[in-house]
Amino acid sequence: MFQLLTTLLIEPNDKLSQEIEDHLKLLRTEMMHYFPDLVSCTYAVNPFCTDPPRLPVGTGEQEEIIDIQVDNTAKAKQKEWSPMNFWLIMGSTYPTLARNAIRQLLVPPSTLEGEQTFSALMAIKSKSLNCLTEPGHDFRCAVCTVMPRIDQLVQKKQLHQSH
Repeated sequence: MFQLLTTLLIEPNDKLSQEIEDHLKLLRTEMMHYFPDLVSCTYAVNPFCTDPPRLPVGTGEQEEIIDIQVDNTAKAKQKEWSPMNFWLIMGSTYPTLARNAIRQLLVPPSTLEGEQTFSALMAIKSKSLNCLTEPGHDFRCAVCTVMPRIDQLVQKKQLHQSH
């Protein structure tokens, strides 16, 4: 977990060890305060480092975590595969753990595109830009990731001759 801890310039003494332990306990307390649902799925990345009594009682998670921690086949598979693949494969054997772990591991969809689109719309429809005079202010051009080649499009068009 703490790869940089091995590069300490000084040998850790009891005082330093106690300070690190106190800091980690405080960090755990703060995380549990702000993210209470985080406790329920601490096993998502590595189920073999989770203490069963820390899991909620009556959900089936404690029983399944005890079973998976003594399963040598699962331990070998966990070392070979990514957490998501591991839980997809273990879903039939440990359904409660797998369902909760997969829910935690799934990346939520990004709202970046929606926010960019909303910002572009607000810039176009603001009071100072109430009339669209330049092609750069077109909404589709503003939210599209492909840059339009307006110069080439304009060159291909011919002006209509008057009669």
